[in-house]
Amino acid sequence: MNVDLVYWLRVVGTAALAALGGWLVSRTGIPLGWLVGAMVVVAVASLSKLPLEQPAPLMPPVKAAVGTMLGARVSSDLIQSLPEWAFSLVFLCAALLVMCAVCFIILRRLFSLDPQTAALCSVPGGITEMILLSEQAGADQARVAIIHALRIALSILILPFLIAWFAHIDIQRTAPAAMAAMPASGWIWFVVCISVGVLATRLRRFPVPSMLVPLLLSAALHVSGVTDFTVPPWVMTIVQVFIGINVGARFLGTTFFQLAGVVGAAVVVVVTQISIAFLMANVAAALTDWDPLALMLAYAPGGLAEMSLIAVAMGREVAFVGFHHLFRVLLALALGPMLLRRLKSIKEN
Repeated sequence: MNVDLVYWLRVVGTAALAALGGWLVSRTGIPLGWLVGAMVVVAVASLSKLPLEQPAPLMPPVKAAVGTMLGARVSSDLIQSLPEWAFSLVFLCAALLVMCAVCFIILRRLFSLDPQTAALCSVPGGITEMILLSEQAGADQARVAIIHALRIALSILILPFLIAWFAHIDIQRTAPAAMAAMPASGWIWFVVCISVGVLATRLRRFPVPSMLVPLLLSAALHVSGVTDFTVPPWVMTIVQVFIGINVGARFLGTTFFQLAGVVGAAVVVVVTQISIAFLMANVAAALTDWDPLALMLAYAPGGLAEMSLIAVAMGREVAFVGFHHLFRVLLALALGPMLLRRLKSIKEN
């Protein structure tokens, strides 16, 4: 059988399995059920060595769709608030530095990780970037990959429940209402933004270009009044399923034995980073008039796409949350190499 045909049959099978898992979990009323169900089912199936495939060719348009939806929530009032975000970004920097320092010490002393591996596992940056840095630094690449995959997966599982409990809110009820259908012009602009995002994947120097570029384009179109489209709920459901697949499929090639060897370290890292994020968010909220829930999501150690989707589900300031996570990714990319150089100089001395 043709190799490409086998690949796409596996992709279809993976998507069908993920959709089934998402549908089943969504029936329980669990927050972000489609995302959580797809992620858990694909992760378990990946660890069980079932013939799954990560739909890599489909992820650029999916991420571009997320960026487009985020941009659609940007308003002129929000843009005027940009200078006020500087204070919040200072707290984010402080939170990131504290997260890195505390997690590094814990991973070194309690889990005996080597300095390079401990440093890269402590930085809540993009998983791809951290894996590439681990290869360059001679760190344990498998541990770095698994811990960061678990960091994102556990954040998705924990944060909606934690925030809903903390704020006494029902996530499903707070989700903003969306149009049942879009006019043809809205679909045209939606497709244009996604297409531009897919083309933007070639911009290697940009952080997450497949999300950033369509976000900026969609925001410009909405703020200028060219369009005011709102994406229907079923599009959000499809996006949640594929984001769940993307996270769950990170465990392809990982064994239960490998997972067991690092799950304790990953849980400690996530709990520590979420605790610090919540602490800094509440301090920042006490000193400003920013929404504490939006700050919690903005400082949380999850991925950009995943945290943005949670913000959408909670009806918070999505652009605010997305901007902070983009800033976190950039800061982590700068911090990671700096930590590695510092560790190398200490070793040489």
